[in-house]
Amino acid sequence: MAPAGLEQLNSLLQALREGNAEALDGIYFCVGGRMFALARGIVKNRADAEDVVNESFVKLARGIGGYRVGTNGYAFVMRIVRNCAFDLLRKRKVRAEEDIDGFFHLTDERYDAYRMEQAVLLEDAVLRLTPEERRMIYYRYYLDFTVREVAKETGMSKSAVQRLTALAEEKLRKLLSEGQNES
Repeated sequence: MAPAGLEQLNSLLQALREGNAEALDGIYFCVGGRMFALARGIVKNRADAEDVVNESFVKLARGIGGYRVGTNGYAFVMRIVRNCAFDLLRKRKVRAEEDIDGFFHLTDERYDAYRMEQAVLLEDAVLRLTPEERRMIYYRYYLDFTVREVAKETGMSKSAVQRLTALAEEKLRKLLSEGQNES
């Protein structure tokens, strides 16, 4: 998430924490689409994903006291969405794995031809990473987790996360460079 968007989201979360219920609308406009994409990627169903997003907003409003001002608000919100999605699957006794490959589909009809080409090159490069490398890129850039948050989520040490992320980023840069040279 861009720094300006993250700053806006953090401000909205702080406002919600201070009792401004209207901040929920702002949060929806800020990250609602991303929340839906994450939910749909996990539950694999549009209607269920909508339910997950709705439940996420309820849990967000009730649990806003758990948000610490100055931390990564995007990661806080996305963790709630992910947990709600897994809760829904658990209630239905459905076992699902988080298919992170589905989150790297970057093409969008609003892109111009150049941006579409770049998105396809990036998507192809990400799919050529190992599952562990994709996982590090997913946590770091899709969920916008800090190294500490990735370490906590994966049970790895912070240094291992840093090393794996750096290796994945370097491999991704090389793959993208190769892709650019082929174009």
